[in-house]
Amino acid sequence: MLVGDTKQGDNGDDRICLTEVVFLKYADSKDGYICIEFEYNSSDSSINYLEVSYSHPDMEKYVEGSPNVLRNIDAYLRNKLLQREFN
Repeated sequence: MLVGDTKQGDNGDDRICLTEVVFLKYADSKDGYICIEFEYNSSDSSINYLEVSYSHPDMEKYVEGSPNVLRNIDAYLRNKLLQREFN
């Protein structure tokens, strides 16, 4: 569930500040969560990651060390934003 608020940017762009908790399995059937606070700018579809917290230090190593996992998380957030926009 995306939770956040809309803010008017300095240049008139709409920015949405959101928080998402992502649960995932990693490395040898371990599981945990990532809490991601980010800002979405609708004018250029950019995501600015403000804060990322991991439930376990080894999860941070796994996620940050894998470009595919990072891309998948980014794609997941973008899909959630699309669902929010069109629902």
